[in-house]
Amino acid sequence: MKENSSASSRFLEGIAEISRAIMDQNYIDDLLNLIVSVTANITSSKVCSILLLDRKKNELILRAYQSKWGKYNQRSNTALGEGIAGRVAQSNTPIKVLDVRKDPRFINKAIAVEDGLVSLLSVPMSVEGEVVGVINCYTSKMYDFSVEEINMLTTVATQASVVIKNTELRVMKEVVERELEQRKIIERAKEILMDKKKISGKEAFEKMRSQSMNSRISMVKIAESIILASSFD
Repeated sequence: MKENSSASSRFLEGIAEISRAIMDQNYIDDLLNLIVSVTANITSSKVCSILLLDRKKNELILRAYQSKWGKYNQRSNTALGEGIAGRVAQSNTPIKVLDVRKDPRFINKAIAVEDGLVSLLSVPMSVEGEVVGVINCYTSKMYDFSVEEINMLTTVATQASVVIKNTELRVMKEVVERELEQRKIIERAKEILMDKKKISGKEAFEKMRSQSMNSRISMVKIAESIILASSFD
């Protein structure tokens, strides 16, 4: 970590950059890579990572980290309530560790030793009380994170959570809209087949599905070709 004035300046710059990402970025992976890069810059961390919570498996999965070397990416997934990050996610409360190599709660000790990771600050990423993941920041030397630094990283984590939620909602909206549009295309093609071949809707749908399976072309592509062909009739 750096002097408070410098850290505060970098913190404000980082928050601004993450805020811009809400409007500028479209996909989760791009956002996560941006967030760990900005956070590592803010905190001067040796390794900064984001673990997102998989609610189906109840475990935290590494999704982004800024370090380009070492074996950190080989760390095991963390079950909710286990390890440092698992406890942070379960309690929705930050945890700092002076030396992860000696802390009995820390799971990936061998990787920490090999990569030279010593102190850790782990904070929850949550929106309106819902935890979506955890941000971890490691130092290469023993370091006691201050209350101010914990608050700063918590602010970053909250901002990052908003970015991720906004992106998830945007992507979900795009997927739903695309699905609805594809259904309209398939329905239109089905109507064309029904009228042209004097068959039922079920038969028309089965013809398209059979053609899709045999040709290994998606149903919507088959439907589009039917609509295109009908425009020349």
